Amino acid sequence: MDDDLPTDFQVIVVGTGMVESIVAAACSRIGKNVLHLDSSDHYGGLWASYNFDGLQKFIKEVNAEPERQVQVYNLAEQWYIEKDAADEKCGGEEAKTEVQPSVKIWTQVSFANEYRKFNIDMTPKLLFSRGPLVELLISSNIARYAEFRCVTRVLTWLEDRLTPVPCSRADVFATEAVSIVEKRMLMKMLTSIVGYNEDEMNNEFKDWNDKTFKEYLTHKGLTPNLIHYVLYAIAGGNNRMGCLDGVRECKKFLMSLGRYGNTPFLWPMYGSGELPQCFCRLCAVFGGVYCLNRPIDKVETKTVDEGKTVVTIASKSKTLNCDHLVIGINECPKELISPVPTESCDISKAVFITNGSIMKSEKEPLTLLRFPPLTEDGNAVTVLEVGPATGSCPKGLFVVYFITNKVKDAESDLKPYAEKIFDMSAGDQTAESDKPKCLWSLFYNVKDTSAPVVATADNVHICSGPDAGLDFDRAVEQAEQIFKKICPGEEFLPRAPDPEEIVFEDDVTHGPAFRKEDGDDAEGPKE
Repeated sequence: MDDDLPTDFQVIVVGTGMVESIVAAACSRIGKNVLHLDSSDHYGGLWASYNFDGLQKFIKEVNAEPERQVQVYNLAEQWYIEKDAADEKCGGEEAKTEVQPSVKIWTQVSFANEYRKFNIDMTPKLLFSRGPLVELLISSNIARYAEFRCVTRVLTWLEDRLTPVPCSRADVFATEAVSIVEKRMLMKMLTSIVGYNEDEMNNEFKDWNDKTFKEYLTHKGLTPNLIHYVLYAIAGGNNRMGCLDGVRECKKFLMSLGRYGNTPFLWPMYGSGELPQCFCRLCAVFGGVYCLNRPIDKVETKTVDEGKTVVTIASKSKTLNCDHLVIGINECPKELISPVPTESCDISKAVFITNGSIMKSEKEPLTLLRFPPLTEDGNAVTVLEVGPATGSCPKGLFVVYFITNKVKDAESDLKPYAEKIFDMSAGDQTAESDKPKCLWSLFYNVKDTSAPVVATADNVHICSGPDAGLDFDRAVEQAEQIFKKICPGEEFLPRAPDPEEIVFEDDVTHGPAFRKEDGDDAEGPKE
């Protein structure tokens, strides 16, 4: 490959995270000569999805060489099931006769045997139906590379049990969880939030800049029941959430209702890690060159003819030059970062695999649970539950993600919430229970590298890492900002043609501008 790889590019992108991949696609789409490198043998970095075998390898790598994976730490993996069927206390033929034929008894071996059916996310996120990423996927025509499922329900934890959140107007008036008077109050409140405009000086919320959202809701006379729904379930906040932050989050939720389903959210089939690959694919279609498993050894800037500054990269004994370098924060040499990012609150995450849904449903649910803080000063926890219909796990299982801001460590921060909705004992998988049985868990912390970072050189652009937020908004915003610095005045990801729209040149040496790839028939958001 080294003999064939050119040495000079207009743009070199290092890392295949979400921000880097969007920038690579945008540059390639307008004709820039792009080289996209990644030190790993897979796409996505901290935004990646793993099958179960790949996740096991990742866990071993982090535990074996923690200094190489400084962004992920405090990994705690635990099994709640036997290694194989022979380890069952009543194993063999006797076990087969005692267990109902329709109930599958999962073992560690059966997980390993079906490892390809898992797609487990390092950074699980949803898309707001009218959010920046959905709009970009539609306008750029990248949506054809992906398929999505609607989140079917939003839940909250209220009065020590799981409760559905009324999302749409019809839900509000159909629910028996709030009284007639409360329904009117809630609709009036939500209407005022939808009408909020930050640019209007005389808006409803102008005097609430320095107060909390909870204080505002209390001032408006909402009952504790309604405050819970609005503050915790719709805004996804806690008792310290600022008023205007709460209003913005509620408006984002409400504006996305009804576009594709009864909730405002979409989940990408096969996991969030598919989305960086969609943008990488477009980059490759328009001429981008990809080299995985390609670490960089050194980065420096130098001045060449006529005072032009270029970036030189040493990678596997080959020198590569570019006009602009786009690099992920975790790949970037410290000397290129100015100033060094300030300390921020890290992220606590957990993944659970269970043998049932957290709340029974007639059809397979796709669930967002907004868990309010269990203590007055605690953090809210975002819970996402996905099943086999999303391509995330084998039939009969669910994958459940927990995310919150770190206080102590991931296990301490999240286990109390998990124990509310899972049976975390190592008991009989066939026993009747109101809670699904947890079969496997992984707790871990992630460095929060989502703050904007400035490089020491104008033609080096550093991409932030994932944040603890529910959506991809910050990643899309940063990618567009970087693109505009590299390509001022150019359109950000103009629409790519469909294969049937391509006009082929008579001269076959020119080839098509676009070629149909496997999977172009996948369904995605369409307008």
